[in-house]
Order: sequence, then C-alpha cells, then structure tokens
Amino acid sequence: MYCHHCVRSYAEDARYCSQCGRRLHSHRIIETADWEEALSEGAASLELAEEAVIAGRTTPSAVQGKQGLGWTVPLALAGLAFVAIMAVILYYQYEKGVNETVLRLQSEARTAALSGEYIVALEKLEDALEARPAFKALAADVEIIQHVLELERMTGQIETRLSIGMIDEAETGLNRLKTEFGGHKEPIYDKLREKLDELNMKLTLQKLTKEYEALTTVKELGEMLNVVNGLIGEEAAELRGQIIVSIQDITAREVEQLLARKNFTGATAAVNRSLAWAREDKELLALLNKIKDEQTRYERLEQQRIEQAMQRAAEEDLINRTSAVEVVSVEKTLDEFGDLTIEGTLKNIATRAIYSVVVEVIVQSKDGAVLSRGKATVTPEYIEAGEQMTFTTTVYGIYSEDTTVVVDKAEWYLD
Repeated sequence: MYCHHCVRSYAEDARYCSQCGRRLHSHRIIETADWEEALSEGAASLELAEEAVIAGRTTPSAVQGKQGLGWTVPLALAGLAFVAIMAVILYYQYEKGVNETVLRLQSEARTAALSGEYIVALEKLEDALEARPAFKALAADVEIIQHVLELERMTGQIETRLSIGMIDEAETGLNRLKTEFGGHKEPIYDKLREKLDELNMKLTLQKLTKEYEALTTVKELGEMLNVVNGLIGEEAAELRGQIIVSIQDITAREVEQLLARKNFTGATAAVNRSLAWAREDKELLALLNKIKDEQTRYERLEQQRIEQAMQRAAEEDLINRTSAVEVVSVEKTLDEFGDLTIEGTLKNIATRAIYSVVVEVIVQSKDGAVLSRGKATVTPEYIEAGEQMTFTTTVYGIYSEDTTVVVDKAEWYLD
C-alpha cells in the first residue's frame, strides 16, 4: 500500500503517512469475510422467501405441490447461492481492477510531474478521477499540478521580462512568485524552485551590471566584485571579468601618473590596494613587477647621475680653483717714449662668480728673454660666471715693438 502524495509504502493500520504527514486515503475492497457476509445475507433472504411460501399455505393442493417439488427447491436455492457468489466475485474483481488502474495512473502522473511533464500528469489524473471521482487524493494532486502550471507560466513571464531588460517589472513578478511558493515542500516544486533561484540570480546580475556602469573607483568595483564572486554561471563570470578589467585600467592610469612623478612608493601602494580585491590577478602582478623594474632602473640611473654630478662638480671645482680666468685677447701699443701699453680682455670661465682678480703680465723679447714682469688688476672687481673683464698696464723702457706679451698666473677669489 502506498501514499498517494509521496508514494511511500505504509502499514495497513496507518492513518497518516510517515514521509509527508498527509492523511492516508484507503479504498475498502471486498475480502473473503465480506463474501461470507454477503452469502449469509443471500441465504437469509432465501430463508425468508421460503418462510413466506410456507406461511401462505392454505390448501391441501399447496401441500401436495410442495411435496411434489421434491428436490426442486434445494436445487433452486443452490443455484441462487452460486449466482450470488459469482456476482460478488465478479464485482470484487472489477473493483480491484479499477483501484489498480487508478493507483497506476496516479503513480504515472507523479512520475510525469516530477519529470516536468505536467500536462501528461494532469491528463492521467483526470482519467483516474473519472474512474474514482470521490477519491480526494486525486483531486488534491490535480490542484497541485494546476498550481505548478500557473507558477510555470509566471516563471516564463519573468524570464521574458529579464531578457528585454525590464528589471523592475521582473523583480515585482519574482517577489510575487516567491509568495506563491509559500510553504510548498513537495518534490514536484523542486524544478520550479531551481528555476526561481536561477531567475533570482539573473535579476541580481542585471541589477549589478546596471550599477557597474556608474562605478569609477577601485574600492567601489572591488566591493561589487566580492558580491559577484558569490554568484555562478556564464553571466556572472562575464561581469566578473568586466569588473577586473576596469580595476586594471583604473590602476594602470593611476600608476602611470605616479611613475611620471617618480613616486614608486605610491604606485606600489596603488597596485597592492587593487590586488586586495582582485587577488592573484596576472595583469596587476605584472604591473607590480613593472614598477619594481622602473624603480630599479631609475635608482641605477640616479646613482649614475649622482656620480656624474659629483664628477662634474669635482671638475668644476678644479676649474674654479685653477682655471677660472681665460685670456680672450691682448693688445700692445709702443709710444714714442719707448713705453709699451698693454690692454687685455679676460673671461670668467668658472661656474661661480669671482672677484679681486689679478694677473701677471710678462713681456718677452724676440729671442724669449724676459724684458719685464708685473701684475695687473682687472676690472670690474666682481665678475659673474661667463662675464668678461679687462685690464690695462704700461711697461716702461721697452723701445721695441718686436716683443711678446704673456698673461699668466691669474689669481682670484671664488664667491
């Protein structure tokens, strides 16, 4: 014997199903004891008929008729008893066959319903109800399948609305669908419950996709990524990829700006913040390695620059201290008294200003002999780097133009 709701077997004396808790509906089938009762009732009616015949006896001819019957009455009674027994047996077989057919149709309807073939299940239940219209379990099953068909229709409407982007309408329908499910725990609702979860996920993804388009910071995108990571399916994977790409793009732009300012610490921190949301992302890890390489290269170039600067500074310092004054031109004029006037133009080739410059002026003869040696003070007193200065001095008693003037051993002070 099986429950008509969950098809679980039960004991003959059970009144409620141990699986689903529904009240069990049983059909009484005429058993052997019933046959005996029916036969007893048939025999009793025959006896009553016989008594009526005896009671109606009024004439000797009737007695003679009775005596003349002999074995006719017992044979007739035996025939009636046989006919009654056969009728009971045939009725029992017929009722048993109907019950078996109804139970089979109900079982097949249940199998079809669990497979999602609700129309087929409904047709089988209607056939069973035609045979047993008073069977309440069949009517209850029909009601459940009709409810499932209505939920399936609502599910199709919601799916259509989601497919054309009617998010608000789909959400309203989904909330109503959840209410219609109520406390139904029957297995027939399992497929629809899975569909409900699927639609709920699709609605969530569409709402997230709409919100995603307005996000502009890594933090906002990361918080959404945490939500999407809890969803499954191709659409969730696609949205997850879009969010990660946006995080990568925003991070790359920020890093580029920071690297332009040689802010390697800030660039590294920006990538690490993004990696906190998109863990182990290859693009972000590659960007982090790029920052490290840029920092290493910059530090190497900076070290070279510092070394070169130190070298240039040393060279400049050497020039400033040993070769700050460069002779631009020297002109000499011999007057009628034999005196030689020398005018020189000098230049400050140091990298710093110099002041109080004094040069030594040597006059040599044609054969290189020193005719005169003296010092001359240049003007102006203070000379900026790159500026020129001049001096004028007179050497007496030279008497010859065939001489050479050498400006040597300049002395100065660095500013």
